[in-house]
Amino acid sequence: MLYVISANQQEMFTIDAYSGLQLFSGDISSGQPKAIHVYDAITKRTKQDPCVDLDCDHMCLNTKPEPKCLCADGYVLDDDEETCIEKFTFYERGFLVSNESMFAIHEVHSINGRETRRFLKMQSYVETFAVDAQSDYIYFLDSKNKFLKKLDMISTLSSTLAITPSGRGLIFDWLTNRLAWIESLNSIISFSIKFGMTSRIYSKLQNLDSLTVDSHSGTLYWISGPIGSRSIVYGTWEKDPPTVLISEANLDNPVSLQYDDTTNRLYWLDGFLIKSSKANGLDINSHHFAMGATKVFPYKYYLGWISGDQIHFKRKSMTSSSSEFIFNTVQSAKNVVVFDSSLQKDKRGTCHILNGGCEDICVPTTGGRKCECDIGQKIQKDNTCYSDQLMSNFIIVTDPFHGRILQIDLQTGSVVKIPITATAFGVAFDKSSQTILYSDTVNKTIMSTTLYGKNTSILFSSGFSYALHLAIDFSTGNIFFSAVGKEILSNYIGVVHSSSIFYKEVVYLINVPSEIAVHPSKGFLFWVEPYGTPAIGRSYMDGKGKVYIIAENLKRPNGLTIDYTSNQLFWTDIETSRIEFSNLDGGNRQVLATDTAAQPLSIGIHGQYLYYTASNRQRITKMDKTTGLKVPFMSPIPELGEVESLDIYADEFIDVSSSCSHKNGMCSTFCFPTPMGRTCGCQNNVYLQSDQLTCQGVTRCPTELPNVKFLDCPPYPGQLCDFECKPGYRSNLGKKVSCLSGGQWELPVTAICEAIQCPLSLENAVLSSECSRRPGDSCTFSCAQGYRPSSLDKIVCTNEGTWNADITTLCSISGCPKTIENGRLRNCQYKIGESCRYECNDQFDINPLVSYVVCDSSGVWNHDTSELCVRMCPSSIKNGHLTPDCLRHIGDRCSFSCDEKYRATIKPTTIVCTTGGVWDRDANELCVEIKCPLEIPFGRLSSVCRGLVGEICALNCDDETMESVHVFCSSMGFWDKDISTICTARKRKQPKDISDNNIYMYVGALAVGAVVIIMFCQQNRRH
Repeated sequence: MLYVISANQQEMFTIDAYSGLQLFSGDISSGQPKAIHVYDAITKRTKQDPCVDLDCDHMCLNTKPEPKCLCADGYVLDDDEETCIEKFTFYERGFLVSNESMFAIHEVHSINGRETRRFLKMQSYVETFAVDAQSDYIYFLDSKNKFLKKLDMISTLSSTLAITPSGRGLIFDWLTNRLAWIESLNSIISFSIKFGMTSRIYSKLQNLDSLTVDSHSGTLYWISGPIGSRSIVYGTWEKDPPTVLISEANLDNPVSLQYDDTTNRLYWLDGFLIKSSKANGLDINSHHFAMGATKVFPYKYYLGWISGDQIHFKRKSMTSSSSEFIFNTVQSAKNVVVFDSSLQKDKRGTCHILNGGCEDICVPTTGGRKCECDIGQKIQKDNTCYSDQLMSNFIIVTDPFHGRILQIDLQTGSVVKIPITATAFGVAFDKSSQTILYSDTVNKTIMSTTLYGKNTSILFSSGFSYALHLAIDFSTGNIFFSAVGKEILSNYIGVVHSSSIFYKEVVYLINVPSEIAVHPSKGFLFWVEPYGTPAIGRSYMDGKGKVYIIAENLKRPNGLTIDYTSNQLFWTDIETSRIEFSNLDGGNRQVLATDTAAQPLSIGIHGQYLYYTASNRQRITKMDKTTGLKVPFMSPIPELGEVESLDIYADEFIDVSSSCSHKNGMCSTFCFPTPMGRTCGCQNNVYLQSDQLTCQGVTRCPTELPNVKFLDCPPYPGQLCDFECKPGYRSNLGKKVSCLSGGQWELPVTAICEAIQCPLSLENAVLSSECSRRPGDSCTFSCAQGYRPSSLDKIVCTNEGTWNADITTLCSISGCPKTIENGRLRNCQYKIGESCRYECNDQFDINPLVSYVVCDSSGVWNHDTSELCVRMCPSSIKNGHLTPDCLRHIGDRCSFSCDEKYRATIKPTTIVCTTGGVWDRDANELCVEIKCPLEIPFGRLSSVCRGLVGEICALNCDDETMESVHVFCSSMGFWDKDISTICTARKRKQPKDISDNNIYMYVGALAVGAVVIIMFCQQNRRH
């Protein structure tokens, strides 16, 4: 067993060390307990010192499998594994402070006031330095000799790494093994220790100061800007563009910026105030006032700063009452660096860095970490947690010790967590608004939130007392609560108005009320008092008629619920572990069941079953309300604490009072159901007026209005009123309107019922200025320019707010005709001055001389529209073309010409367009191909000859008295030789032989006008 004391509650608790269940508790009335120790005189144990056989120089540690010797910081074990020898000048952990020529090494325990220090004098001028605690190196800039140097902390020997101009703000990134510093106040220089290479990361920055690094993310942070307008900026080793993290608007004059790996926060001096923020620039906090501070540095739970020749330490918490430790260091101290190798651990992929990227629970594992979610939530692929909220048939329950509000499925007993962290104790579910109401006993408030944990807000602050349990009157939406304070005068049952911050104490002078329940249809309020003289009380819901219906044989009653179907009251008793029930007046009291050692707490009812929480159970128990037998429902959940209050939501009957559910009973503020009907009530210290409806000071919304008639309306703030519009008015809002807290309707009076008016706007017309547009009005109008009245000169407004004529046709366009013969106008408005193009119907063509028409000022088109689309003869002829001046109108005579190699078949070359759009000659026969004649007197041409222009053909006479003659067809359709004389009866002359071949030459003119000379040899017939 584990024994725990509470100084505030003056109690001792006994807890099962294995299950975590509370076994019992007891009061300690003698005073506030501070410590506890268990003494058992019977139990005696003897132990043998495992280190007795070792002669350790400093200390012995009992480890498995055997003890071993250890040495203090700054020492190491000698070869005998017992003797401790000094390791080096420096301590294992501590704080290094430098001035121009010296290092001071302060042992880490100096932080608690135990001053221990050593000094190391340097031959170099130390401008700025950084530490590699894993490798025991100090890197520093020697501004006198312009060197970057490394000091071995064990041998105290130094070496030069690079030549560099003087710099400031030297930092060491132990994950990438790189150094960086500020150069010339406008650049950041990087040095790779591994490769010995220097590079410029950033340049052209403004007035740089206080460089620091987050090694895990590779993010560099620095201060930049002129004094008075400085910002905190970040960049990366990869030279990403510098980005302002905290703007000058949130800073005064920041200096000495430091990144703290243990908290993932930035710390800096702002004036003499030490401030910090998260690494993302959010959550800016103020910590301590550090008068005269020049450097600040965080170390685990502490903040340190240099002021003059002293170092100051104090816990980070602003509210901490811990002492401030001060000790001396080097004179003219310039820089300070924490030296602790435990801070140089690679925590990437572990829970140490940003909770391992987990939204909720990060569990360390051998390989790194594992993300998990709280009970009732599911892990997502991105390591966020998701709750699949139940929308009906659930129990809502609080787990205040773990800050949870949970849903329990009424069918399966499965758990869903509301995604919110709240110290909720009492809980109620508002079925009408689907809102969770809960009491926050720490902040003494009643809160509201959604099933998704959104829109969380304060409904009521209870002041000196804290609200404990809640109940809702669904007749009005008012919230009843039990309130507990330090004195009996601070204990009461109150009610908060559903739509305002008004509250009223209805039952007071009671002894620590716990759970409450309301029965609106009966007009009763019930409560339990578990302490002093335990009792169950009842009153009207306005607090009157207070009686104790159960006052005997109670030990510590706690839970309370009403069965509205049987009008029975059920309650739990923590000490007796009993569940009992009675009539609403306390009669017919019976014990339903005893759940031994359960210590039942809150109870609810749904249908045939009771559901209750218990102090010694990490689950909800389900029980038959008639037999008292338990029903399997929910398995124990070890992660649950002591679940407290519960409420049940299912699609079932809701108990309301008919006297208050309608129009708030006509009450201005509170309507309280009573057994006789209802009473009206006011907030504390305010009284009802003589009408017994209205509270003093309550503003009323006006009801005597010219346009609205209210029906059975309580015109008080928060109330909804039915209304109807008076004659001549109408509403587009429905039939209800709300009265606001200032005594004004939620909408302007004129907007509740608007005057019926006919539309002001007419199409292409303007109403007379004397027209009021009210029903019955007869109004004149004038047409817009370019339009004229169609038929009417007046229109009348009807009772429905519409004109008695079609307002789109009151005025027609005054312009040119809308039609043309044998065609149509395209995209035309027919307005004066408008130019319109046209298109023609089938069998008609556009007049080639008129591509568009214009509507002139007299409303006439500028061309005869009968001539726009006309029947015309075809525009083309085969193998020829018409002359350009041919209009092709019926009756027109047109000239034509033939294409090259074609000739006209008629003379003269003219044709006439006749009726029907047909030429008087066949357009396909007007131009024929030019050919030479194929018939030869007394002869014949070769069978392949076609007589085409340019063709050369062989001609033979019929009597075969002469050799073949070749003829050439000219462009005029004539052979180049007179074919009528070639073959005659005259004597033929034999041609001479010329080397067994005949040579002939022909000259002809081609159609293209070129002269061609053709020479060919014809083989002698003999061969």
